[in-house]
Amino acid sequence: MANPSNTLQNMVQKQVGEVLRRGQRFERFDQLRSRHFWSSYLFAPGAGNPVNAGQYDIFKLTPGQSGQGYPANVPLTLRETNWLNAGRVPDNQNFVITEIGAQVVPIPATSAVPNPGTPPPTFVPVGTPQDGIFANLPPAILPLINPFNGVSPDDAYSILMGTVLEMTFLTNSVPLGYLADFSQSAGEYAPDNFFAAISGFSATGLPSAYTSNGVPAAAFRRKLEVPILLQHGESMGMRLNIHRPIPTAALDLGGTGIFEVRVDWWAHESFTEKS
Repeated sequence: MANPSNTLQNMVQKQVGEVLRRGQRFERFDQLRSRHFWSSYLFAPGAGNPVNAGQYDIFKLTPGQSGQGYPANVPLTLRETNWLNAGRVPDNQNFVITEIGAQVVPIPATSAVPNPGTPPPTFVPVGTPQDGIFANLPPAILPLINPFNGVSPDDAYSILMGTVLEMTFLTNSVPLGYLADFSQSAGEYAPDNFFAAISGFSATGLPSAYTSNGVPAAAFRRKLEVPILLQHGESMGMRLNIHRPIPTAALDLGGTGIFEVRVDWWAHESFTEKS
């Protein structure tokens, strides 16, 4: 009969306990909590243009820094990421990642109103975008950011199935799966109303092309059988690895060629209180 203490479950539980309680240090990590972390990358090739093959790092920058696809003079905020240590785990924190999620979402739309006429309506932006993200994007991209221009289902599928999510460490990178493997619980949806979801138009006549990989709902997402363990001071990041160019739909086919890929995870955290 196998020794119960040597079962995989007990081995994992013991390993988790050692990381959370000791962090491979002599002092005790005696504060515990659960936290949600996220990091986004902005892709803006423009409708009909491909997303180039390459490696796109996330969980690399912190709020106040510039990069991850956003315009060079637009520092990231907590909206884009809440990871507070560039390229590493904080010195006094240890994490046990229990699940991972991914979304492909449009950036928030500018204001727009319909032109007079019969459906299908056309739209004109109201005023000039004031947000730093919009104001610093290439001029050709700005007209694409309207309430009816979301992420086309074809583009969302292509990105989710054409992008490999990797965990990067100091000396190696571990492919975890396609972005599609870390789907949210809700799938694709149109947020305006049920009419929008089935017809493509809201009750006000505004087309709804908002396509997402669902809304983060940790309780309904697939759990990792073996959690990812990150100990204090460890070099760590994540990467969106696109091995082949990903085409995007043309504007007349519902494409915009501008979207964010947002990866998030929940973790149990142990930390030392320094106050």
